[in-house]
Amino acid sequence: MDDMTEQVRLSEEVRRVELHLASIFESASDIILSTDTKGMILSWNPAAERVSGYRFEEVRDHRFVDYFPLDPRKEIESVFLGLRGGEKSWMAEWDLITKDGESVHVSWVCSPMKDENGQTAGIVAVGRDLSERRKLETQLLQSQKYAALGVMAGGIAHEIRNPLAICSSAAQFLKDEDISPEFRMECAEKIHAGIQRASIIIENLLRFARPSASSEFNDVTLSSLIQETLILIANQARIQQVEISSHLPDDPLWISGNASLLQQAFLNLFLNGIKAMPDGGKLHVSVEKAG
Repeated sequence: MDDMTEQVRLSEEVRRVELHLASIFESASDIILSTDTKGMILSWNPAAERVSGYRFEEVRDHRFVDYFPLDPRKEIESVFLGLRGGEKSWMAEWDLITKDGESVHVSWVCSPMKDENGQTAGIVAVGRDLSERRKLETQLLQSQKYAALGVMAGGIAHEIRNPLAICSSAAQFLKDEDISPEFRMECAEKIHAGIQRASIIIENLLRFARPSASSEFNDVTLSSLIQETLILIANQARIQQVEISSHLPDDPLWISGNASLLQQAFLNLFLNGIKAMPDGGKLHVSVEKAG
């Protein structure tokens, strides 16, 4: 009788634990899924359905990697291979492709599932949708840009006013019919150069102020990005009596990064450098290829 009572108690305890785990699986706000050792999906919780748009019946026994862009698939397969080989866990950020074809940035933690013999029976992946965080990061970056533009507004206006003043002066000379052809050509060239100068400043300003479409990394020319940023702060430096010099290689130095985030970082760095020299000074920017 005691053995029977103990079995009933153990069965009830197992049932209670199963219900508790099922409740966690069903109610979790994060994606929870599992695969077999071949990467075929075995479970897919409601959060996974909500984020991806796929019902469990649609993804069951399909490959986990098939719901990601082509680029990270080799990395994902490599991670799963390592987990099957004994690695304890893996953290990464991979975009999940939804049923509508949209890309959702997700932070993943992947761990091996063990059977009763301690052997790897599959993989458990927990994913957190980072869309809201990305949105807040973009809003923060944009507010920082507006703050920086406020600091630079007077200097940028002066930078534009200078070439426009040259254009205006040259245009006045062109009204004189008695000037020589050589001087007429010189005035025209000054107007052209002034317009180009103002156009470059405005284009750099608009590019900087434009909201970043994404946080994805792309190939970026480092020298060009720094040169554009130096143009934006040029007059601010003059107001502070800070002399700017730079050593930028002629050959483009390509790096992988987000141009908007990098320019914001460079701008903050340069403005902080200028601010640190209230009595004037020199700010030198040098870029060299390592290795």
